[in-house]
Amino acid sequence: MNRLTTLFRLLKPVLIWPVVSYYRMIHPTLLENSLAVFVFHDISDEPSEFCAKYDLNVPPTLFEYQIRFIKNHFNVISPDDLLESRIPPKAALITFDDGFRSFFTNAIPILEKHQVPCIIFLNMGPIKGEIFWSGLITYLSEKRPDFVQYLNTQISPNSPNRPLFLSCSKEIVNSYLEQLGENFVNQVSAFVGAFAKEENLEQASKKGSVFYGNHLFNHYVPLLMSDEELLESFVKNIDELKEYPNYRNMLSFPFGQPGSCFSERQVDLLLKNGAKKVFRSSATINYDKTASYLDRIGLIFYHNSSSKIWFQIFQHRLKNFL
Repeated sequence: MNRLTTLFRLLKPVLIWPVVSYYRMIHPTLLENSLAVFVFHDISDEPSEFCAKYDLNVPPTLFEYQIRFIKNHFNVISPDDLLESRIPPKAALITFDDGFRSFFTNAIPILEKHQVPCIIFLNMGPIKGEIFWSGLITYLSEKRPDFVQYLNTQISPNSPNRPLFLSCSKEIVNSYLEQLGENFVNQVSAFVGAFAKEENLEQASKKGSVFYGNHLFNHYVPLLMSDEELLESFVKNIDELKEYPNYRNMLSFPFGQPGSCFSERQVDLLLKNGAKKVFRSSATINYDKTASYLDRIGLIFYHNSSSKIWFQIFQHRLKNFL
């Protein structure tokens, strides 16, 4: 960790509001020609162990506060507005990932109350009954020391320094499961929490403000996939999603972090094979609003005040400013 990053983390709690206020003052038009894409996952008062550990949860009351904040400071657009380049000044798009049931039971009523459209990028595999891959590999990496030992024998000691679960290829995991003769379906289900059912998707597909997008068929690590595997998962998910009239051909990458989770070449591959928009999650504002490759800003339980939300929106520019 370099000195600037250390200083930034130490000063963050103290300087959030004065720094954000000053930064907005000297850049009064900072948002005028931008698109802020926000991403959420689980909206629940009782998050699963998985959602709590990986900061994927926002309680419904706080979520409503965050939505009111976004609506008060931005012009919220729909996915169709984005696809058709109807993007006003200070634009914002609301997105979700994965397919937790709480989106359908808790988030949609709040969004409808405030007349805010959204798109959820779905992994149809878990909705159709497959084990949620992200939940499986994080469960094994955290709960099974024997799996960690096995994984360390399968990956190079010179592998990049990143969370262990990002080294879990399908081949390694399936080989371990076959040797053990166990699939951990029940354990992973309890660890992850409830996924949506097809009836949830069917009901929500009739709403004019809810849209579905592609998150691959399951929540695989794209960087560990071949081009053929990536395209197969992309197309397989489309085949399921196109049954719903509110599907739009846009994709968000599982795990979301460029470089450690997917490559620029994979972005180009999916755009060349039909994706209209591709999203990452590096927490920056988009200043090229019509770009095919867009960034998103995650809001979680920590962002419980206007100053913290503004800080999250501007954090990358603030690091340069400081």
